[in-house]
Order: sequence, then C-alpha cells, then structure tokens
Amino acid sequence: MRQQRCANMSEAEFDALINDHIERTAAGAGEMPADVFLDVLLERIAARTSATLTLNIDVTDDRLVITPDRDSAEVIVQGNEVLIGGHRLVVQLARRPK
Repeated sequence: MRQQRCANMSEAEFDALINDHIERTAAGAGEMPADVFLDVLLERIAARTSATLTLNIDVTDDRLVITPDRDSAEVIVQGNEVLIGGHRLVVQLARRPK
C-alpha cells in the first residue's frame, strides 16, 4: 500500500481511506491508532487553510497582550482575547505554584 499525505489526497481518496478504516474495524481487522487518525485529520484540516496569521504575545506585569501581524476580518484580537468564527479564545498566563 503506498503512503501519501492527506494534504495531497483528493476528497474522494480521503473518503475512501475513512471508509476502508470503518470496514476494517467492523470486520475486526484492527483499529487505526488514535494518534494516526488525529494526525490524518489535522493534516486534512491544515490543507484547507488559506493563510497564516501570526500572533505575537507580550507579557507585562502579568498582563498578556496579543498582537496579530496583520489585520484579518476572520480573526479579532483584543487584549488577551481572540475571536475566531463562533469561538472566543481567552489566553491566560499560567501561574507557577509558590
């Protein structure tokens, strides 16, 4: 069986890979390890991205300030909060036990 990255697969090839996995699992041929499945899934998601937005993080007096490298209509950054689509990400400084 030849190997290829999911990013290089067509939609039909990826669907066939998933269907083959389901059939093997149903037939008792074994399971795809979770780490392999997640790697494949993340590669597939990454292949659909069109641009990279770099976020710079500054820490001053235990306060985080996130600054994007460019403006983006899809990503809104304010202080330590990032809005992406329907998600609100709040980045906090992890405290070390004293």
